Amino acid sequence: MLNKKNRLVSKFQFNVSRKYGFYLETPYSHIYSLKANNYEGPPKIGIVISNKFSKKAVKRNRTRRLYREAIRNNIDRIGKGYWIVIHPKADCLGKKYEEINSDINKAIQKISFTD
Repeated sequence: MLNKKNRLVSKFQFNVSRKYGFYLETPYSHIYSLKANNYEGPPKIGIVISNKFSKKAVKRNRTRRLYREAIRNNIDRIGKGYWIVIHPKADCLGKKYEEINSDINKAIQKISFTD
């Protein structure tokens, strides 16, 4: 689980990240990253999975857990002041942690060059 200081919590943070953030599409997810103005704290990440992804809560929760773990292990590579929103695609259903982790690693590398 992500630390509380590393979570996007308000609707405002999610909406601003989606509206003004850099959009990146990876094979398994859609990612919006925003270098927030007037914020110099640790990076904040939110993972959004709707019922459209899968009707089964078990599948949605498993995917959410895999993404949270991949982010938790790589959070030190994300720069300070970033807000990131991740929308996993249905293609990641049934994928192993290693595949999702490599997808997140590639995305973090691309995001770090968009400053």
